[in-house]
Amino acid sequence: MTRDRSTGIIAVILGAIVAVLASQLPESTISGDIGPAVFPFIAAAILLICGTGLIIVGGKHHDSIFNRSSLKRLALIFGVTLVYCIMMNYFGFFIPTLAALFVLCTMFAEDKNVTWWHRLLYSVVLTLAIYFLFKNILNLKLPG
Repeated sequence: MTRDRSTGIIAVILGAIVAVLASQLPESTISGDIGPAVFPFIAAAILLICGTGLIIVGGKHHDSIFNRSSLKRLALIFGVTLVYCIMMNYFGFFIPTLAALFVLCTMFAEDKNVTWWHRLLYSVVLTLAIYFLFKNILNLKLPG
């Protein structure tokens, strides 16, 4: 099985799980509110569409997704995400988000010639863009 198809199957499964769990969320009691299930349904739809596309079109990469280096990288990404979620409770939004993005950018740029200050600049800009999106456009409150 190719990497694209494996990733597509995982995305479809995750999309289905997110859709089922989102359907169990209660409806909003506030008039005019879209409710808590809308964003998870959007995420589920994106996962299902992209996963299906990878299953159908995938097949160009013939290396297996289940090798030591891929699993190590996946574990590192999971670890960074877990630490990020924990640290947001203690340090608010900005510092953990900036740190997590910088670490992830460094991981993904390991074979490329990307300077540390480019990764830092990207992390700062993305952190500010995410904050602006959540705070001003989606009107959601972020941790301190």
